[in-house]
Amino acid sequence: MENTYYKKILNGCLFLVPALLLCTKNFSIGAILILLLTSLWYFIKEKKSYTLDKLDWMVITVLSAYFIANIPVYLSDMETTRYFKGASRYLFIIPIYFFIRHILNETTTPRKYLDWGIVFGSIGTIIISVYQFYIKGMPRVDGYLYSINFGYLACSLAFLAFTLAYSSHIKKTLWLSSLICCFATILTLTRGAIFAIPILIIFSILIQYKENRLKNISKLIIVMLVIFGCTYFFSSQFQDRIKFTSVEFHQILSGDIGDSQSSGGRIQLWYSATQSFMKSPFIGQTYTEREQTIQQLYQKGKISSWPTSVTRAHAHNQYFEMLASNGILGILAFIALIFVPLFFFLKHIKQSTHAFCGFIFVLGFSIFCFTEVPLEQNLISSFYGFMLAVLINFTRNDLENIPKNATS
Repeated sequence: MENTYYKKILNGCLFLVPALLLCTKNFSIGAILILLLTSLWYFIKEKKSYTLDKLDWMVITVLSAYFIANIPVYLSDMETTRYFKGASRYLFIIPIYFFIRHILNETTTPRKYLDWGIVFGSIGTIIISVYQFYIKGMPRVDGYLYSINFGYLACSLAFLAFTLAYSSHIKKTLWLSSLICCFATILTLTRGAIFAIPILIIFSILIQYKENRLKNISKLIIVMLVIFGCTYFFSSQFQDRIKFTSVEFHQILSGDIGDSQSSGGRIQLWYSATQSFMKSPFIGQTYTEREQTIQQLYQKGKISSWPTSVTRAHAHNQYFEMLASNGILGILAFIALIFVPLFFFLKHIKQSTHAFCGFIFVLGFSIFCFTEVPLEQNLISSFYGFMLAVLINFTRNDLENIPKNATS
């Protein structure tokens, strides 16, 4: 089998994964699966082998840490494999990472396929968002997902477009794609994703622009305020969401956490998760044990009745969820999965435009993880792992080609 065949499959998947991400029902996972099978066949058929370097070991650690952290609590429970629901997806990305590395050693970075995939994905995202919100009259856009997950992925797609635009041959098209994905994010009314937008914009400008940073930040903030303002005045759903958030904020400040159903409920679940950690700090508690811990806290009057209705004591926070279910191993796992790649990209941000993209991409997920457990969800975990493999390899390729630094 000629190498050009493998290159075509990689190029196709680089296009299809973002293009199908939010406008189809898990079709992008199908593209990742095709790439996984191709990767396995490539190493079996071509019998490629080489010595692992430090970066390879870092990637293996990052993509396997979550799975390893779940082994002790699973052995303690032995009733459900749900502990590995998201964690197993990252293991499947490891052969894909090595496949991409080999292909990039033989060709230039296939950036144009990723760029156009993001553009088509953005178009599909805004079409389904406008259809659901304005034509069907749905209160929140959710596509084929839960609205919160749709919001996170729409936001991540927006900033992939925004950051890749700096080194792309279709710069203006990607900037437009970023804008429409931000608007789609707003239509989901997902606060965790919406609040991340200005934070990611500020970090992007601080990193990328050496001059007139304050001026550029001010311009973008004004644009975002106009978008938020127009959305607010022309959408009763958005107005209700803002009012709901304001009421919850005042309830929490006044100490009535139990009356705040969403934010207050999350705070109580986070508190419950810390109690689970204290009871089993090394390997965490099983789902059943965590539910029992919540019941005990309710009986003692330390939390309201609402958290007792939450299945598996779901913490609605990636960090607290892993703290409660995996203990110290969970801490090590989320450091590996989020903060290790974050600092890797930050370290090389001046030498590689892809490191800049990777830093903002991972930073976005580090923010999303405060309000949900996105890295357990099937589509999100697959997409997050895939993009890590792609952007780490693209960054490596940039570093190896300095000063040429080819990105097209």
